[in-house]
Amino acid sequence: MASLRNVYLAFVFIAFGGLLFGYMIGITSNVITKGQLLCSSTWTGAVGTWTSVGFNQCYELSSLAQGFLSSVNLVGACLSSLFCFRYADNMGRKLEVQIGAALYFLGSVLTAASPTLWGVTLGFTVYGLGIGFAMHAAPVYIAEMSPAEVRGMLVSAKEAVIVLGIFLGFFFGFICSKVDTFGWRLALVVSAVLALVMEVGITYIPQSPRFLVLVAARSGGVLNLSSRLMQDARQALCFYRQASAAEVEEEFDLMYRDAVESVGTSTAKWTDSFKYPLPLVIGCGLVLLQQVTGQPTVLYFATNIFKTAGFGAVASLSSVFIGLVKLLATLFTVWRVDQYGRRFLLFVGISMMAVSLLTLAVAFLFRRCDQPGVSVQDCPVDAISQPLFWSVATVVALMLYVSGYQVGFGPIAWLMISEVFPLSVRGAAFSIAAVVNFTFNILTTLTNEVMSTTLTPSGVFFLYLFFSLCSIVFVYCIVPETKGKTLEEIEAMLTTRSRREMT
Repeated sequence: MASLRNVYLAFVFIAFGGLLFGYMIGITSNVITKGQLLCSSTWTGAVGTWTSVGFNQCYELSSLAQGFLSSVNLVGACLSSLFCFRYADNMGRKLEVQIGAALYFLGSVLTAASPTLWGVTLGFTVYGLGIGFAMHAAPVYIAEMSPAEVRGMLVSAKEAVIVLGIFLGFFFGFICSKVDTFGWRLALVVSAVLALVMEVGITYIPQSPRFLVLVAARSGGVLNLSSRLMQDARQALCFYRQASAAEVEEEFDLMYRDAVESVGTSTAKWTDSFKYPLPLVIGCGLVLLQQVTGQPTVLYFATNIFKTAGFGAVASLSSVFIGLVKLLATLFTVWRVDQYGRRFLLFVGISMMAVSLLTLAVAFLFRRCDQPGVSVQDCPVDAISQPLFWSVATVVALMLYVSGYQVGFGPIAWLMISEVFPLSVRGAAFSIAAVVNFTFNILTTLTNEVMSTTLTPSGVFFLYLFFSLCSIVFVYCIVPETKGKTLEEIEAMLTTRSRREMT
């Protein structure tokens, strides 16, 4: 087998987009919290407004405003995913990643350097635009440049990189939180440095050879423009396989024939995605359910959940351990996904989430306020506590929840999306799934504070439990097992079922 060194090297820089996505998730809970962007109960300095100018100020935001600020980067991601829906196949995978890296850098700098809250919001939005480009390109780019024997592992490993980013976000958020008021700006400087590394690294990585072959096939064979594209594609394949043109010729010819047979010589319309309802239901259903079962809440508000559970000053450190557990669970799934299968891991992971959500819902019923005569609803977060048993149960349940998510929904949903969509509409269909994912991530994050106030935290966890049970039913009735099947076999299986169900 040819050397995979360049494949792994390319994976690192492509997956940096996931690292920076996860990093933003991780630091958010330590940015939009009291003592950082929000004013602490002991703050005596200036309290800023949306338009006030100054670095030595903090803000008092409503629950809705906090939810909006937490989710505005996802608004940007949704917008750029919509752009990719129409133009991704014109740009190519490499340019998408390069644009994503540039937007990550610009968004980080704008956010860290802005003396106004509206400037911070703009910076988060620009950062979110980078998320959309980077996360749309990464799974397809990785799949197209990888040989068959490591493709599944590397596509799944992208989720592990996102989790690594979350862990780093928790870690740097905890470290930077030691600097009152300004610490969150330092955490954004770290992301700017990482984005710069990503931009420089991807510059030296070739375009996806399969993408170049697809473009050549659609432009009419190997004549004129196509001859240059085919030459570039062959050189890219030689780079990824670290082999000569003669050594990759067989794989290259097979790649070209498959492209012509699967796609033809015309470009699929974006509306063609809706001709395959079953793959769309599977892909969009999985990414929708992974959001409405509470994952954004646990990650974006991990620090505040620990504070509400009564852990106060050590909440930031506790969220670091969540990130570590999440990473270990993801690595286990990447290691065993091809042995246990997709459906089995989904069942196990969602069941773990359901048990943990039930525990959290009950545990939060036992919260109490340490200030005499003050109700839990009106109690300062730092003054809320729980009996020791339920405090421990909260920590264990959160660890179980993130482990369950990473065993099931986390890596498996995106792996299946890369498998179930037909090749001819994969770019557009993947964009639809990404828009659904980001939209419901936004809605879940935006409404979390309001729902926590209206339903109480226990009520919110019971709601997520209900959606977890619905997820088990969805997987049982709709999601097929794709373990051990080629992409062509999966496409034939799902498109045949789609046509049969429409008749």
